[in-house]
Amino acid sequence: MVTATIPLDRLEDVTDLSGVVAVQASQSVDYQLDSARMATRVDDVQQGLAPLETPFLGKGVIVGVVDGGLDFTHPAFRTSDRSALRLKRVWNQSATTGTPPEGFSYGAEYATEADILAAETDLSYWSHGSHVMNIAAGADMEDGNKYYGVAREADLVFSNFLDESAGIIDAISYIFKYADSVDKPAVINMSLGTQMGPHDGTSLLDVAVDEMVGPGRIVVGAMGNDGQVEVHIQKTFTEEDNTMLAGLAFKSDTQGYCPLDIWGEVGKTLKVNVVTVDKSTDKVVYKSRTFDASNTYKGTVTLQLPYDKSSGSFSITTGISPLNGKPNVRIDLSIGDFYPEKAIAILVTGEAGETVHAWTSSTYAVFRQQTASMDIPDLYTSPSEIGGVAEGIISVGAFTTKQNVTLEDGSVTTSEYTVGAVSPFSNRGPTVDGRMKPDVVAPGSQIVSALNSFGGYSEGLVATHTWNGKSYYYGSMLGTSMAAPHVTGVIATWLGACPTLTPDEIRDVLSKTAIRDEYTGAEPNNVSGYGKIDAYNGLLEILQNYSSVEDVADDTDEDIMCRIADGQLHVVSLGRSPLVGVAVYNLAGVCVLNQRCSLSLGEEYIVDMTAEPVGVYIVRVSTEDGDKVFKLNK
Repeated sequence: MVTATIPLDRLEDVTDLSGVVAVQASQSVDYQLDSARMATRVDDVQQGLAPLETPFLGKGVIVGVVDGGLDFTHPAFRTSDRSALRLKRVWNQSATTGTPPEGFSYGAEYATEADILAAETDLSYWSHGSHVMNIAAGADMEDGNKYYGVAREADLVFSNFLDESAGIIDAISYIFKYADSVDKPAVINMSLGTQMGPHDGTSLLDVAVDEMVGPGRIVVGAMGNDGQVEVHIQKTFTEEDNTMLAGLAFKSDTQGYCPLDIWGEVGKTLKVNVVTVDKSTDKVVYKSRTFDASNTYKGTVTLQLPYDKSSGSFSITTGISPLNGKPNVRIDLSIGDFYPEKAIAILVTGEAGETVHAWTSSTYAVFRQQTASMDIPDLYTSPSEIGGVAEGIISVGAFTTKQNVTLEDGSVTTSEYTVGAVSPFSNRGPTVDGRMKPDVVAPGSQIVSALNSFGGYSEGLVATHTWNGKSYYYGSMLGTSMAAPHVTGVIATWLGACPTLTPDEIRDVLSKTAIRDEYTGAEPNNVSGYGKIDAYNGLLEILQNYSSVEDVADDTDEDIMCRIADGQLHVVSLGRSPLVGVAVYNLAGVCVLNQRCSLSLGEEYIVDMTAEPVGVYIVRVSTEDGDKVFKLNK
């Protein structure tokens, strides 16, 4: 898979090239602490509560964030005493000057502390990225600051993105490449989303994520904030009823404008008309020509005033998706003049036994049954594309840990969400192919975190701290965008205990340790996933399963030779499966060293352990085929 910028007039030339299976246009995406740490037992992890013998703070782990509006100079992204910058790399994809990262042809990379600080920020009017990164791994504890994050000793990498999903794929690749270069595990946060896409894990971004994640390579995403509005509608057709009439209600400032994405089933027909319906008579007064998704088409249709006194146009693209074989229709409405007594709707026709799905964007509109003949939308099957759908992504919903936040000016911002309950704005699953989403829920309502000091702090200001003669800010936001980085930070602490964790292993840990209560329900579901994340018991589960001293080899097996001599750990590959990581634990289960490596047959990896005390150590060596565990004396 590759990403590329292609002039529109050359698009057909590219699609005709040998080896090109599919070309997918990039989509626009939307950006989606204190008491939160207690609710998820992060405080216990940070304090090293017994039986832990040391805090777990993400040391030796990369926390990556793909977002916008990061304040590179904020003390939150330095060490807890502000003495050193933890932000190691920045890729500003929108920069028009500077040197791109190796392997990429656009934007500018800032690879030194001086360059990062000189650049200051990627978006001076936006704070989303600052808020997100601080939740995951902010560390500023000076001046009594209590709004620090989860993995406060992790190293940080940031990339913004252009208005296209291709930029997000490149950003993920960039962060993982840096992690490879420093031999550290990495977890990436994406508090981003769109409802445009198949919602079945087959979009190019979903496929790319699935290809890039693996041992020590984790991606976390936000479910989205459409849980209270009807952005989805679906229907299973019968012999007697093979149409779906999906009415639309527009936001007051976007009347007649919205995107729509409609998907059928493999091997089935899908036909679409844009219509207007008279609300008083429930009759269709305008009906566009029929567009059949079995035919490839792209064009713009202009409405004619005599039909229903509406004017404007809509663009439409139809075809069979090469990604999943499903018929697909994408419509962008631009109907700027229609009478209030009329309703804009989409008429979808299929065949018996077929289930069709349609989504719109809550930024512009929602589905609504405005007359009796229209079908009823729902609040399910709407995990956000980007953050909520890929099989390899850990998808996060939100629950509420506080209702009130006192702002710096003395005013109080309040929500009516029930403390402890899943926040009603949090999107719900399942995916179209039937997978449970979200995987877990985390605090996401009234979260106080860092703001961008270069201008993105106009609302919700809670606290101001002065450092080096400059003011830095903390403020309140809510959304699954805040819940996802909380989980990202937790996973960073878990990677500190086991640097080769995979997405499936993390889900297994969640299934065993997530908190289930009266608000989540007793069984995993498409509202709360496995439940509320429990950082502490999840960590204990990992230490227990990945640090056992029972039934382990002393120094060799048929594939690996492992020994400690003169204070050096020596690991030699004797088998065909390449080695990808080494982790060392003391008998208390504390990880004292974790590194990624790349060893082929006959190669030796040497790690300095002279600083560690004499004793017995458990060494876990990870290969592409699995893990080997050794008990060694030093």
